Amino acid sequence: MASYGGTGTLTGSSYGDLSSADAFKLQKRMLPIAMKLLTFSRFAQRDVKPLKEGLELRFRRYEKISITGKDTPVAEGVTPNFENVSQTTLKTTLNRYGTYVNVTDLMMAVSTDPLLQQISDRLSIMAGELKDYLDFKIFRNATNVAYSTGTTAGTTRASTSGTICNQEGIKASGYAATSDSAILLQTAIRFLEGQDAKKITSYLKASPNITTAPLRPAFMAVCHTDLRQDIENLPGFVPSEQYSDPSDRMEGEIGQAHGVRFIVTTQAVPWANAATSIDGTASAIKLKNTAGSTAPDVYPVIIMGEDFGGTATLAGRDSIRPKVVLPKPGPGDPLGQRGTVAVDFFHSALILNSNWHYVIECCASAL
Repeated sequence: MASYGGTGTLTGSSYGDLSSADAFKLQKRMLPIAMKLLTFSRFAQRDVKPLKEGLELRFRRYEKISITGKDTPVAEGVTPNFENVSQTTLKTTLNRYGTYVNVTDLMMAVSTDPLLQQISDRLSIMAGELKDYLDFKIFRNATNVAYSTGTTAGTTRASTSGTICNQEGIKASGYAATSDSAILLQTAIRFLEGQDAKKITSYLKASPNITTAPLRPAFMAVCHTDLRQDIENLPGFVPSEQYSDPSDRMEGEIGQAHGVRFIVTTQAVPWANAATSIDGTASAIKLKNTAGSTAPDVYPVIIMGEDFGGTATLAGRDSIRPKVVLPKPGPGDPLGQRGTVAVDFFHSALILNSNWHYVIECCASAL
């Protein structure tokens, strides 16, 4: 860990009392910790906004050229009609996020632990979790949603009354009420493939160099850890421990079913008590609910194809900036008793193509 005793060459700059060398060392330590906690942005497009060019970014989506009417041979000597390539411009604005921890001269003088290192590590964890949660808040809202329902078709979150693998509506398809079924997952796959959504073939690795790694082609699904048991009950589910290549397993991945790989994270929080009633049908499915309520929680399962969404940051892809102000005499603190350790970053996320993005809203089985 670098020494923070001197003010360094960047005193009064955006790094506080850190020298440029110390700031780089601290940032290099913090970045992998934060990156390890990112889930959603591993699979999204990433962009960076240069300094002094404002906070607004534009993503462009070029639409497909339809084959309609082009199945007729071109007549000799006759010039066919031309086509226009249409594009859609999507805008997003970067916002700044961050926090700080107060330190005192006494804390730094008597602590038996590497205080600044411990604080910076915790701030790195906070930054990674916050970035992931910001992405989750955007990506959980989909145009294309399926609800795990009771005996009637559900069209709202409040109507959700089944799990991802067990819903009463499947009885019409020939399944028993208590059978586990992948019908919701198959519906999502059929939709994505019908929209020519590409399977994801690479992801962002948790490393200081911000590199990507190849991936076995698949759609990616991210959901809360509470859904693990229900996902493992899906017909055809293969645990990640049984993959032929163990190195192909990603952080948080529990397995795959029908070409969809599942990653669980506590960041994908449910809508507490969002359903209106607990399933009281013959299946007697017991559903998880927040303490003090009889209504079950509703969980989003976010299924992603390639280039479904994008994330952006300012002046450095996925960068976070450490800032340290050492206790020293000044206005309002004549004895130099107080200082701070802080971190901040700029971030934004958006959905680039709603047809390459699908959400299943379901409940979790009570254990």
